[in-house]
Amino acid sequence: MPKISSATILVVVVLAAVLGYGAWTYPRTVAVIPVSFSFGADSKSMEFDLPPLHDEVQVEVSIKSGAALWTARITSGNVTAWTHSASQSGQTSYQSGWVSVSPGHYKFMFGTIGLGSLTGEVKVMTKGGPW
Repeated sequence: MPKISSATILVVVVLAAVLGYGAWTYPRTVAVIPVSFSFGADSKSMEFDLPPLHDEVQVEVSIKSGAALWTARITSGNVTAWTHSASQSGQTSYQSGWVSVSPGHYKFMFGTIGLGSLTGEVKVMTKGGPW
């Protein structure tokens, strides 16, 4: 039976650690919220956890039809980590930049402001590491 050198074991352990870190911190979708609002102010919210080693979030809003003023917010307790408001119509999309936050428990809220209606989807993604 061939003997395995300590250098080979070290290379395998380092490679496994790098691959494990990459797999754990790779961007992932933590929330997908289908939205369909008719006239008037309305909102949807959900909670999510930012996993350990993840330190950034991104929000993507895809409007399939309709037009409305909308606002979105990510909070942790009484602290707002991110907020954005916009007016979108037709088939358009918005994608925030990556926002640095600490791992933990967060609440995401998406809603329309005043008149307008829209149908679409909102995604919240997280990542960590060099991605």
